[in-house]
Amino acid sequence: MKRFWQIAVMLFGLLLVFPACGDDDNEDDGNSFSPVPVDEAWRDLNVAAFSEKEKDESMEYIYSESGNGRILYKVLKEGEGTETIYFTSTVSCYYKECYVTDEEGNRVADLNNVLTEGEVFDSCLEEDGDEPFTFTVGTGVIDGWATALQHMHVGDVWEIWVPYSLGYGTTGDRDNYGNVTMLPYTTLVFQVEVVEIVEQ
Repeated sequence: MKRFWQIAVMLFGLLLVFPACGDDDNEDDGNSFSPVPVDEAWRDLNVAAFSEKEKDESMEYIYSESGNGRILYKVLKEGEGTETIYFTSTVSCYYKECYVTDEEGNRVADLNNVLTEGEVFDSCLEEDGDEPFTFTVGTGVIDGWATALQHMHVGDVWEIWVPYSLGYGTTGDRDNYGNVTMLPYTTLVFQVEVVEIVEQ
């Protein structure tokens, strides 16, 4: 009888173990996607454009507190605001985001014209009837934006160049469905206007 119970306990234990050893590789939790492939020509073009813009004496720079690099910026319009924007502040902005390439994928020849000739991949503009984009500086945007905003004031309009290290990095980005939304090593060029500090 003792032997019977030993066998029964062993079989029960096996029933508990085997389901836990199933093949998890076939289960998709919806959060794991393969890395965005690196397009070497795109990488080289974007890195070269940022490096070239760094030599532009009309641009100023700010190092990120993250230690991942620096943004380049030019003040297009100086606002009348004086209140400091913090990492924890909630702000409203109008913006335009451009690649350093045009809609055909060719690099903009004169990098001073990226905001007018570069492909616009996202925007929120007053002239288009859009409501300002409202977000918390430290959690709602990429490192490059957060770096710039902490030196801006209400009414300021800046042209901001963000290297890949302060943008979407060497991995790029995908949406929740796995579609590629940003290639790795992308240099981003923004026009940003601070409309309001909603909350400090």
